[in-house]
Amino acid sequence: MPKVQFISDRLAMILSSLCVIHCLLTPILLISIPALASVSILNDETFHQILLFFVLPIGAFALSVGYLHHRSKWVVLAGAFGLTLLSSPLLVEWLGLGHEVLGENGEVIITVIASSIIVSAHIVNYRLRKYTRKSTCEEHETAQSHTY
Repeated sequence: MPKVQFISDRLAMILSSLCVIHCLLTPILLISIPALASVSILNDETFHQILLFFVLPIGAFALSVGYLHHRSKWVVLAGAFGLTLLSSPLLVEWLGLGHEVLGENGEVIITVIASSIIVSAHIVNYRLRKYTRKSTCEEHETAQSHTY
């Protein structure tokens, strides 16, 4: 199971980081290379929806598996907050409020903050899982050495 958590934590961090990269680099690329404006995946919300489709379940899975080992509710709460925050621009869009509420800059700011929270939560999740596993192994070895 540690390998599954390692992979899911890493994948969740990569996908969350892709959201930030997309938000920050797309305007620069479109200004630098106007021909890229015709590539709909670059300037469309579909890219965020696709990433979110993967980020939410993978992130929730990795945080859940980690919680089963380290029992730190704060890591899970931080990760859940980050995932909810990352979803908020899409939820606003689905409610029919469009970009008027947050604006383009607001969405970018929310995405950067949310992704930072998610990545941080997954780093702590992985480290706690690793630490918990290490301390459990040491306790087991100590108990084995004290058998009579």
